[in-house]
Amino acid sequence: MIKVSIIIVNYKVKEKLLVCLKSIYDSKPQSSFEIMVVDNDEVKTIEKDLKRRFPKVKYIKSSKNLGYGGGNNLGAKYAKGEYLFFLNPDTLVFKDTIDELVSFLFKNKNVGIIAPLLIDKNKIPFKLQGTTELTPLKGIICLSFIEKLFPNNPVSKNYWLKEWSHQTLREVGVCPGTALMVRRDLFRKIGGFDERFFLYFEEDDLAKRVRTQGYKIYITPKSKIFHEIGVSTKRFRNAKEVFSRSRFRYFKKHYGIFSALLVESFLSINKLFLFLFFILFLASLLVIMTYNK
Repeated sequence: MIKVSIIIVNYKVKEKLLVCLKSIYDSKPQSSFEIMVVDNDEVKTIEKDLKRRFPKVKYIKSSKNLGYGGGNNLGAKYAKGEYLFFLNPDTLVFKDTIDELVSFLFKNKNVGIIAPLLIDKNKIPFKLQGTTELTPLKGIICLSFIEKLFPNNPVSKNYWLKEWSHQTLREVGVCPGTALMVRRDLFRKIGGFDERFFLYFEEDDLAKRVRTQGYKIYITPKSKIFHEIGVSTKRFRNAKEVFSRSRFRYFKKHYGIFSALLVESFLSINKLFLFLFFILFLASLLVIMTYNK
């Protein structure tokens, strides 16, 4: 019996992928595992080196770049493990990382997803990882200029979990898609990742459907992963456009078209708009003051 299926989607990060795979084997998990690499690159270049250096890894070719969710779904189709561990290639796995996640899911039947703590090269946890559920109100406040002007507002504190010390187990609404372990039966029951989210917000969507099934989501500091942020996404020239489309799709899917349009309209307000508004406000004020004289 295979306990864990580790699924990694590659997109133009061959060297990072090979280092990541080495770290998995070096960590020597006690849990039985298999590794599947889904090659999402338009030009397939990793197969030869992958089979030479890691012959036990299952190599899966995608017909095209399926995106994050689509690539992971493809890998999950071939998975035999009781748990699915979705892992980015720009990561490093440490000793006990995988076993701690497996143990947690085994002991806590009410938990659907467990994620490790993400740390930087200095082994310091990233300040922002994991959030509460993203609602239209939180989108308007936490993803807009309001967050930059008033970062300590109560809505942002709650959404970004700013008061979490990262030293204790934490229940979250959404965990990072960088590394997460989910029960295979649950993943299949909810239909896996929604492939309409090519990139970004797919973990928000997945988490919402997992919670709808009555399961909880946690991040545990007993399990740690090094993450080099943005290695794969840097390859996308239109990343900002994809981000905006996925954000709109998320709000439309779960809160309706009106909420989605409202959020997007508010988020389109930028610093230039505010500056011009302020100038017009001052000009109007001067006109009124002059008229009153």
